[in-house]
Amino acid sequence: MSDRFVPGDVAGFAGAGAALGVISQQNDQLAQQISAGRLKMNPDAANKAADVYERKAEEVDDLAQAALKLVRVEGLGAYGSAQELAAKFGRKATNGSTGAADLLGKLRDELIRKADLYRQAARDYVAADEQIGQDLQRGSQA
Repeated sequence: MSDRFVPGDVAGFAGAGAALGVISQQNDQLAQQISAGRLKMNPDAANKAADVYERKAEEVDDLAQAALKLVRVEGLGAYGSAQELAAKFGRKATNGSTGAADLLGKLRDELIRKADLYRQAARDYVAADEQIGQDLQRGSQA
């Protein structure tokens, strides 16, 4: 099985959930590379990327808040069919792990996690650079 999600593989909220699973796996792999010391990034580039992910997380959070408003849909009338339709909107908005607001919240969390990982990679780069500088200075003094 490929670790890449191809749009159209699965429709609707199930597809969004599958795509989120892939994003989470990619973040796990990135975290493993950073913790193993195999990935260090130029601090300026890493921090710029982190800023972009944080801005996108804010946008997604706004969408999640808007989706939460769908939990209660007014104005469809008092008929039973209208009440059923309103309830369906509510379930689409929040349904445990598969509602729109729930999925958007998870996406926001993964975007923030990605930003944090990039910032960690930048810190590791700076730390490695400082360590090399100290080692070189000690070597030239010997």
